[in-house]
Amino acid sequence: MLRQQAWYGLVMDKDLLNLPWQIQLSLGGGYLAYLIAYAGIRQHHTATDAIFRTVAFGLAATAVLLWAPLEHGLLEIAALAATLATGALWRWKGMAMTKAVLGVANVTWSDDIPSAWLSITAMRTDVRPSQIAVDLDNGRTLVCDDTRRFAKAPYGPCVFGLDGSVALYVTAEMRPDNTWLEKLDVEDPLDGPRLTYIPASAIKRVEMRLWTRANGKAASGAVPVVGEVAEPGVSEAELSQEYKPTDPQT
Repeated sequence: MLRQQAWYGLVMDKDLLNLPWQIQLSLGGGYLAYLIAYAGIRQHHTATDAIFRTVAFGLAATAVLLWAPLEHGLLEIAALAATLATGALWRWKGMAMTKAVLGVANVTWSDDIPSAWLSITAMRTDVRPSQIAVDLDNGRTLVCDDTRRFAKAPYGPCVFGLDGSVALYVTAEMRPDNTWLEKLDVEDPLDGPRLTYIPASAIKRVEMRLWTRANGKAASGAVPVVGEVAEPGVSEAELSQEYKPTDPQT
């Protein structure tokens, strides 16, 4: 059985290589565009989904090959660039605009992503966490009260796993007795910052304060986008107060 599958795959590869180069370019560019458009959210796609999305994105290359008045060399580069741009544009604006139109038309407010976790962590790359609090099943709460500090750190400012796991730089911890412990050694000038990995099985709840560039321009003195300079008037103490009670013993 395995030999038959291997032989069938080899025949399919040879058949693809015997196709005209225009079709190969459209399919290859379409698949690369598909990888870009659905990066991080492909795990629920079937083989049929991948094939037809590849063909759909490849239509951009086909259009350029049919109608662009360019010489060979430039024509192929333009076709591939158009396909990749189509995939990036679909991920950047196309998905959100389509969802909005369907909602306005009273069709549906849901998307094709299988979980809310993936929707909020993988779909909107323009939305970034400014604060993160993770409640564990043992009663502890781990907090990164200002992700700006770790924007340029390895894997910074945080990592959200597809399985629901989280990796973040913990700046404070609340114990089960409601006492707060400041993590003063999370940053080290010689050894680097300390990243904490939390498996999905240990997480009870995740709270995030999310930030966009649009919010940064509209709000005065608000928490800036990760990696940007802080707005005047916002101190780390004020950011920490988001999660910490006034009285540490309460």
